[in-house]
Amino acid sequence: MLQYKAQEAEIKVILTEESYTSGTSFPDDEMPVKQNYRKTRRIHRGLFVSENGIKMNADINASYQILKKVFPTAYANGIEDVGLHPVKVNAAFL
Repeated sequence: MLQYKAQEAEIKVILTEESYTSGTSFPDDEMPVKQNYRKTRRIHRGLFVSENGIKMNADINASYQILKKVFPTAYANGIEDVGLHPVKVNAAFL
């Protein structure tokens, strides 16, 4: 259904598989390949810790790794920004 709706809106859909994206580190500039995969970096569901100690949401890390997997030279070829840059928000000030 998603492909159909995207085609209707003239949006190109690229299908890919997500292997090794949840156990490789985007902040450490690792490619999502078997040689870099370390399951132990997923501390628990939802938490990923990079080799440099950066803690981040595991799904966000995997999303960035999927981007890198599909477009390995994305940042080198002029894609300077993506629509997803998580920030920490203190709800007390909202």
